[in-house]
Amino acid sequence: MNKKEIALLASLVLTTVISVLSGQIYEAETIRANTLRLHIIANSDSAADQQQKLYIRDKLLEMEDILPDNAQNIDHALSVVRGNLPVIEKRINTLLKNSGAEYGASCSIENYYFDTTEYSDFILPQGEYTALTVRLGKAEGRNWWCVMYPALCSTSCGEIALENSSSFIKVQRPAMRFKVVEIYEELKNKLKTNTAEKYDHTG
Repeated sequence: MNKKEIALLASLVLTTVISVLSGQIYEAETIRANTLRLHIIANSDSAADQQQKLYIRDKLLEMEDILPDNAQNIDHALSVVRGNLPVIEKRINTLLKNSGAEYGASCSIENYYFDTTEYSDFILPQGEYTALTVRLGKAEGRNWWCVMYPALCSTSCGEIALENSSSFIKVQRPAMRFKVVEIYEELKNKLKTNTAEKYDHTG
């Protein structure tokens, strides 16, 4: 094989690798853009506060009249949650008051960074997701989350209901899938942090 053929082969291999990596990054971005998470942060890590978190979780997931269980798409899901945000917060605060909690709750829709999460037959790549975030009290305790859209939250135990999962999340080999996305996201976060520190130091 002469130099020209080697160069051509190397170029072909590089093009193929870039194509595969770009496809994985695009697929991860598509998943994040079409996923709405529910994120509940406990007041503290005390046994009582952690139990209170799970109690609020179960009660919240029973509020089918104000949750996007039957949303047609991510925009519809976000519209339902945004429209019901004051109601959700009010109901949670009522539950906290009735259960004797000495703190309230605040609810918001925000972007939150999640690590890669693997399940038996699907994976959620790491990165920023839109989430309905419920902060209980000081919100200094361990958190709990699930996928609100597509509707994968289980009211009984907070696990993922696989039978309801969307096909775009399912993968064949979750242990290897999106590994390049993890590297890409870590580099992007590092660059973002370094940039922020640079601006802080020049301020």
